[in-house]
Amino acid sequence: MSDEEPAIGGSGKSGAALKAELHPEKRDEAENARRLLDGTAWREFCRALEAAGEHVLAFPTAETDVPGQLRSEGFQYLLGLVNSGILQALQLSDPERPRLVRNPDSEAKWGAENVDNQYLWARIRPDAAYRIEGNRSNAFEALLEIKDGYMQLGDDQVFETLLLSELETESGGDFEILLSAERPAGHSGNWMPLCPDARYFTVRQYFVDWAAERPARFEIYRVGGEGEAPPPITPARMAGLLDEAGLWTLQTAKFWMEWIDQLRRDHVKGSLREPRPFVGGAKDIVYGNDWWSLDPDEAMIVESELPDARYWQVQLCDVWFRTMDYATRQSGLNAAQARIDSDGMLRCVVAHRDPGVQNWLDTSGHPEGMLQYRWIWTQSRPHPRVRVVPFSEIRDALPADTPEYSSAQRREALAVRHRHLARREPVT
Repeated sequence: MSDEEPAIGGSGKSGAALKAELHPEKRDEAENARRLLDGTAWREFCRALEAAGEHVLAFPTAETDVPGQLRSEGFQYLLGLVNSGILQALQLSDPERPRLVRNPDSEAKWGAENVDNQYLWARIRPDAAYRIEGNRSNAFEALLEIKDGYMQLGDDQVFETLLLSELETESGGDFEILLSAERPAGHSGNWMPLCPDARYFTVRQYFVDWAAERPARFEIYRVGGEGEAPPPITPARMAGLLDEAGLWTLQTAKFWMEWIDQLRRDHVKGSLREPRPFVGGAKDIVYGNDWWSLDPDEAMIVESELPDARYWQVQLCDVWFRTMDYATRQSGLNAAQARIDSDGMLRCVVAHRDPGVQNWLDTSGHPEGMLQYRWIWTQSRPHPRVRVVPFSEIRDALPADTPEYSSAQRREALAVRHRHLARREPVT
């Protein structure tokens, strides 16, 4: 395998190889129409969902999942994947009338999404032009990307990036961005080029101060498509959408289960892997991914130098490779939420119950899971260290001047999370 085609996730395959496997020659319209009308397409969609459930059932949790919590949450995870798969067919399938859709979000999680991010996707086609209208608001940052799709489907290419902070804006924060293959003559405003393989416009908004920041607003329109009504859906088109929704759901479940199972089997307790870039990520972003497992009376101390980075965070994920509850529990910490010790170090405590310190990462009752850290727009790559200690010895493992964090302070910090999520994910 060449350096230009690195393996993605835990598949051991390049993005091109995985894409070729998952996207074989498309059926012709007549065959697809027949499949829809005789029920074959629907039955194959249902079989894809059934197969995705088999991956959840096959994941080895029996040793640590006595009350069945992990398996129950596995099917909660699967419902979220089904929801996202249906979004692919109903709201993310039309480049003529694109919509910006949240995927993932707090109810439909996948792929170890960042607790500080809002993810937006819109389907586009490379030979069209699109206008993005919006308002900057006071979000910390946003990463705008032109992509070919989802890593788990072998679509791992990022063709163009632009930061929210780089946009030209009006005095009130309004902006416009043009997406097109060529920059029109005389156009001097915000522009992102569309290459021949471009299929999605995505937005990854970053929030640091959850109490104060508000999401930026984004709307997308196809230039020349304003006011057009869509044609009636054909049987062939509907069969293709069922195929797409089923493939997305099944492959997402399969891909991330394989990825995290390998991570779990390779883990050495009390260690943490060094940070590195991943295929499909943007520039200057490195991730550290490793496992953790704790007995009821154990805790894990995570200790790190601070990265020379505009943004950083540490978070917990569950065995399904999704972030733990971040709306009602403190499962992640960023620079605005964490306390930095007097020696300039970051120290977090992973524990099953509140240790009375600010930098608690709540396991949400899980006996095991993944710990992930991100250094973003970073010039350095510090490698955190971890120690597993008895819960009763947490204080001895922290600096002597670590202050107590009261239950009232914890409740107020969680209330900030509740309010922030209502702003980040308004009911649509």
